[in-house]
Amino acid sequence: MRLRIHQVMNPGRRTQALVASSLLTIAPACGFAQPVTAPAQPRCTASEARLFAGQSYSPELAERARRAAGAREVRKIEPGGAYTTDLDAERLNVEVDRAGVVTGLRCG
Repeated sequence: MRLRIHQVMNPGRRTQALVASSLLTIAPACGFAQPVTAPAQPRCTASEARLFAGQSYSPELAERARRAAGAREVRKIEPGGAYTTDLDAERLNVEVDRAGVVTGLRCG
């Protein structure tokens, strides 16, 4: 007596076999799809804003430095201040001393 394959397999195995064969049918077509990527946005480059070091901090200076660095946002870092530790490659950090003079610029 010959048994048919579907009679030997339990229902769970049949489902697995069906899913596997479906994936084998679909998988080759997936290889041709091109990933959709967002247009490259400018990255923060602190070296482009280094000319602002040594100047007195002001909101206008911070905005000019942000534009020069190509950053999305700017953050003033003061001595003793509390700041988040998250890194953001599109943020320019403007470090100032107690007198309000820009001592450093860095992205992150």
